[in-house]
Amino acid sequence: MMGREVCSGVRWLAMHRSKHRTWNSARNCSRKLGLVKQQLKQCRENLDLMGTLARASSVAVDTCQAQFSDRRWNCSSVLLLPGRPKDLVRGTREKAYVYGISSASLLHTMARACSIGVTTKCSCGVLPNTAPGGSFKWGGCGDDVHFGTFFSQRFTDAALRSKKGAVKRSTKALMDEHNFAAGRTVVQNSLVTACKCHGVSGSCSIKTCWKALPDFDLIGSTLKQRYALAVEVKRRKRKKQHVLVPIQPGKESFAPDELIYYAKSPDYCYPDDKTGSVGTRGRLCDPNTEGPGNCRPMCCGRGADNFTLEVMERCECKYYWCCYVKCKTCSRVLSLSKCK
Repeated sequence: MMGREVCSGVRWLAMHRSKHRTWNSARNCSRKLGLVKQQLKQCRENLDLMGTLARASSVAVDTCQAQFSDRRWNCSSVLLLPGRPKDLVRGTREKAYVYGISSASLLHTMARACSIGVTTKCSCGVLPNTAPGGSFKWGGCGDDVHFGTFFSQRFTDAALRSKKGAVKRSTKALMDEHNFAAGRTVVQNSLVTACKCHGVSGSCSIKTCWKALPDFDLIGSTLKQRYALAVEVKRRKRKKQHVLVPIQPGKESFAPDELIYYAKSPDYCYPDDKTGSVGTRGRLCDPNTEGPGNCRPMCCGRGADNFTLEVMERCECKYYWCCYVKCKTCSRVLSLSKCK
């Protein structure tokens, strides 16, 4: 029962396997996708948005693994969803990151989909009501962060309700709810001004600007910083309500865009069925780099085995008019290391 409660919020990330599916029937909405009851209902009511949602799950999975590729915990367990990987059961900062990146990806992907006309349920983002500064005017089609926020919150937070629809108030649910919101807040705060020039021969005598979201890699990187600075919390009762508060003395609260956790992370050095750690044996490492990807921290002091690998790749490519490219095939020997 514990696993059902704490993993249900991100089980929908299993939809990354369905990103090329054609969503033309309510029968495509299945519990096999990792959806809870209320998410299944939303799926049937929004078939035109399910392709976007599946892409969002793929973006979240890929970004999480890319951001942690040189860490002992490398986010590999998201590929086990819709199962219940144990490293996403405990209230660790790793779980916090996965919940944050999932809601952030859904908001970001949906907001951009709106601006390119994927659905009639949303369109361009609302233009700023502040006076434009400099030689430009507000216009164009910005990303619809408002709709993206609405859809992301409605979809992800559906997993935080009981079968009867009541909002869960356990420590786990409170943590998950906040980290979902933190992911969305990071996206909302990342809006930048994008512009397009108009004029004779590109003179840019007129410039139209709108609010746009950056590439999602930046969001993933920002959330990784929040992961490193995540706030440890504990449950406390205030005014007849249970809330989470920081355990650090002198810190009264945590910011909306901070990730929170309440369980210590293991070192992920060795396999441990209780924590979901798969260990780092056999992981590639780099003895010549600085930081987490170096063999010493990656291999937890066990050392590494060095080996060579021959790879074949295209080389000496030439373009011929008109219109093809011809390449040779070359071999290259890589010197690699992997943890003992």
